[in-house]
Amino acid sequence: MYEVILEREDCTMCGNCVELDETLFTFDDDDLATIVGSTRDDDIDELEIDDIELYKEAADCCSGQCIEVYDNEGNPV
Repeated sequence: MYEVILEREDCTMCGNCVELDETLFTFDDDDLATIVGSTRDDDIDELEIDDIELYKEAADCCSGQCIEVYDNEGNPV
């Protein structure tokens, strides 16, 4: 199991994640990226996933570096 984190305060609204896959990422009413299906704690979206391929690609192409993927031990992947 992996965890994806999106720190919304760091979002630059570049849209790279949404362009990558609109079923995984979208913009909310504040025009900030959000992870579809995630839970929000303060201004951080969190989602547990099994397949990291697209989430890792989104993290790599994020100009605001607000998306991070962690393994089950809390290490960045």
